[in-house]
Amino acid sequence: MKRIAVVEDHSDVQFMYRILFRKSPDIEIEAIFDTAEEALESIPRLQPDLIVVDISLPGMSGIELTRILRKNYPDLKILIATGHDPEAYYTEAMDAGANGFIQKGNGKEIRHQVESLVA
Repeated sequence: MKRIAVVEDHSDVQFMYRILFRKSPDIEIEAIFDTAEEALESIPRLQPDLIVVDISLPGMSGIELTRILRKNYPDLKILIATGHDPEAYYTEAMDAGANGFIQKGNGKEIRHQVESLVA
């Protein structure tokens, strides 16, 4: 079983992630965090296989969180998700160390990306 964490500040999107993976035999959502700071506090204890990070978060951005995670956890898979224009953030997200980048809204594609990254 692969364990993932999600950093997302919108409750409706958090709900979507729960629905996407609730019946998955191979993937379990271990935690959902509202802020990057909450995630940084808990990641050392949880040690997920993958973390899905929203770009726009209150406080520290998802890009900055990705930089910190990449530096401190080089083996952690990081998938950046955004509701914004993906072309505006793709290069910055990948330069920060993300393993993948996806636009929110397409649950099937998000699930596929997660499954591919933790396979």
